[in-house]
Amino acid sequence: MERSLRILILEDMDSDAELMIYELRQAKIAHSYRRVIDREQFIAALQEDKPDLILSDFHLPSFDGLGALSLAQSLCPDVPFIFVSGAMGEEVAIESLKQGATDYVLKDRLTRLVPAVRRALREAEERRERRQAEVALRESEQRYRLLLKNIPAVVYKGYRDCAVDFVDTKVEELTGHPKAKFDTRQLKWSDLLVSEDRQRFKQAFVDGLNTSKSYIREYRIRKKDDSLIWVQDRGQIMCDSDGQVDYISGVFFDITERRQAEEAVMQASAYARSLIEASLDPLVTISLAGKIMDVNQATETATGVARAELIGTDFSIYFTEPEKAREGYQLVFSQGAVRDYPLAIRHVSGRITDVLYNATVYRDAAGEVHGVFAAARDITERKRAEEALRESEQRLRFLSNQLLTAQEGERKRISMELHDELGQSLAVLKLQIRAIERALGDEQQDLKLSCRDLLSYLDGVIDNVRRLSRDLSPSVLEDLGLQSALKYLINRFNEHYTVTHAFEVEELDHLFPSEAQIIIYRIFQECLTNISKHAGATEVAIAIKRGDGAIAMILEDNGSGFDPVKVAAYRAAGRGLGLAALDERTRMLGGRLEIRSQPGQGTRVTCIIPVVPSPGSGEAASW
Repeated sequence: MERSLRILILEDMDSDAELMIYELRQAKIAHSYRRVIDREQFIAALQEDKPDLILSDFHLPSFDGLGALSLAQSLCPDVPFIFVSGAMGEEVAIESLKQGATDYVLKDRLTRLVPAVRRALREAEERRERRQAEVALRESEQRYRLLLKNIPAVVYKGYRDCAVDFVDTKVEELTGHPKAKFDTRQLKWSDLLVSEDRQRFKQAFVDGLNTSKSYIREYRIRKKDDSLIWVQDRGQIMCDSDGQVDYISGVFFDITERRQAEEAVMQASAYARSLIEASLDPLVTISLAGKIMDVNQATETATGVARAELIGTDFSIYFTEPEKAREGYQLVFSQGAVRDYPLAIRHVSGRITDVLYNATVYRDAAGEVHGVFAAARDITERKRAEEALRESEQRLRFLSNQLLTAQEGERKRISMELHDELGQSLAVLKLQIRAIERALGDEQQDLKLSCRDLLSYLDGVIDNVRRLSRDLSPSVLEDLGLQSALKYLINRFNEHYTVTHAFEVEELDHLFPSEAQIIIYRIFQECLTNISKHAGATEVAIAIKRGDGAIAMILEDNGSGFDPVKVAAYRAAGRGLGLAALDERTRMLGGRLEIRSQPGQGTRVTCIIPVVPSPGSGEAASW
């Protein structure tokens, strides 16, 4: 549907304006119009609603046509302006056309109005389209130049003889040579090529010409300052109708940093590969699917399978426990890595190698996980050594147990001899001296006094013998039980020190068999002896607690303390074996000894012993 024209008519005569409208209607030109008669109305009409066409009389009472044309040119220069006048000389008509009028029609020849309108509208449309095309072209050129300015490349037009034309001056930054030298053919691109890369440069062009008429090639050029850079050259070969090379359109990219990075990566990869191959432990790269991607020589040795056969197979089948190996592999992804995961590798010969499996996920530059890098550290010899050490420790502990048992037996025998033989002999000697004292006369008072002194001395000797007998074989332990025996030791110790103690165990006796009770008694006795000999303490706190299937004996003093590191050195030198004996006795019971001390800050000894019921308690003793 034809768009309705908005026509502005500047005409003071109604009849003339109606004749113009009549002609347009006869030509079936859809339109609407507005008629004005003076300058003020004309300006208002132009400002309020821009028309598509202006029809103007040349002679007006208070306004002339050239003034109207000037206003129209100023306010709406794109709108066609046609003079419709009764009398208009040729010179005036030509002058009006020069000033911008589209056409002129005489009122007595209004039949020309419609063709003039159609031509004016067509020319206006063509002018508008041309201006739009020019604007689009300018914008396109601006975008093109902006693109060329900002892309990190040098755009060129080249020829088969390696002459080049450059679009902008970025070539100067790339090569260090002035653009003018290339434009004037003082320099050709081949002049910059490194000689070792010339053949590759030519071959890439020939291959592109024979195939896709395009190429991508990388080579080195020498800059003006004699430094070398890497260039990526992307070109499209343009041929004429005969298939001959007309010109080449392309871009140069400076890829020096990328090539340097690639070379660094290659060197690092080669270095890493050399380290992997130098490793004596099996090293394996595993894909996300659990397939072996790469191995080193040590892996071939451990499995007895060649590298070519290993690659692509399931990594888990080379372990004695494939399911456990797969669980360890999944553990890597949940934790990011695993350390010292125990496995065993089965050699094709049937030989088993114990290993500790260490693995971590590996990622690409974007952080995406690609698989797992795993190392299997051979611990076969270590396990053998550990097993031999355990056997040796078991034998040593057995010998220590036998030694302590024999020691306790010998202590008991000596105690009985002291009590039965020496004690009885001293008692008989005491009776004999007392009998002598009674037999002396009153005139022998000096002898009687000597006898009384001797009797007093014998009482002290007898007490010491009894004390030695009790220390060697605590009868209180046999007679009253472990708890009473420990309280007896505390009470004796309390005679010289301020002791606070707490037993949070109702009954100790039923918790341990008799052999264990003797060892616990000796541990407690040794701790108290060490405090009395070495600590110089004024206060001692003692606690015996039960919990989690064990009892804990805690003895803490405010004495001088000591340096555990120095004491360990004494033990290594064969001196200061008291703590070593404590530790050994505790180990015999399956427990552990903890000692915390610092010079001048007292000592805390904690002995934790698992509860092993005696046979009489209804539970089997595990000695």
